[in-house]
Amino acid sequence: MVEKLVGSTTVVLARPSPTNPFQFVPAEHLFGAEYAEPIPQLVDSITRRKISNTPQDRVLFAVNSASEKWERVGYIDADMRPILSEVMFRLPEWRSGNTEDRAAFFAGLLGHEVRSIHHLALRELDLLEYGELKSLGLEVDATQIMARLNILSETDLTPIRVLLLGLSSAPGLENFFRKRVEVNSRIDGPMLGAYAIALLEYGDAASVEWLVHSQLAIATVSSQSRSALVGALALHDREGNQKYKSDIRTELAKAVLVDSELAFLVNSHFQLSDTDEPNVADLPLFVFGKLNSQPNDP
Repeated sequence: MVEKLVGSTTVVLARPSPTNPFQFVPAEHLFGAEYAEPIPQLVDSITRRKISNTPQDRVLFAVNSASEKWERVGYIDADMRPILSEVMFRLPEWRSGNTEDRAAFFAGLLGHEVRSIHHLALRELDLLEYGELKSLGLEVDATQIMARLNILSETDLTPIRVLLLGLSSAPGLENFFRKRVEVNSRIDGPMLGAYAIALLEYGDAASVEWLVHSQLAIATVSSQSRSALVGALALHDREGNQKYKSDIRTELAKAVLVDSELAFLVNSHFQLSDTDEPNVADLPLFVFGKLNSQPNDP
């Protein structure tokens, strides 16, 4: 919702026209140029039924600054109305690039009793870089997240939920993360990276060793899955738990000595520049030098 509002030139709240129930008309002007004409989008049957039952509800529309077309942004009911008011108040600051205030605002809505507001907070947090997400110091309700982790209609929220689980202090989740990593690595599952990141955040040095030698080094794991696992390790090397940074590099150093394809992936994900100078701490990144060859080359 917020991304669309930040990139808009006009924002209005609309409702079905009293003379044409299939046509949206502006009911409240929130931002930008005044607009009084019907909005060129049809009222779907679900929206028409919801608003007929709660006539105070509105639909949020915005004109995209790039396409100059109207976009439906969200359904605004009584619960969402105060959230929208606060968003519109803060929007000028967010437009100027204050991502810290935006992240903190939605972090405060995580776990909200109204599900639509909680989901909005999750989608906003999903936009953050991993380091930014960690820096918020979130209080994560692992029980709440686990209860909705496998709901098919909410699969778009699964990645951020998994990352939040990794940041939780709830006991007994390490085996859960390991099993999910194993399953996803065997089938090239799209959630492999998220579960690997969560495991590395939640676990300890033993988790690093397990991930490298029990998953990454398995011959039957595809190149795609290996790339996702190395990517998770590289992310933690940059922004993860710094206590295990040396463990990540030490375990990778052992693995790449006997695996040229893995060495290629390590160099690729850790993104060495030509000016990097090798040292003991960077051993796994330089075992094969700055690779210019393809995997499996002599």
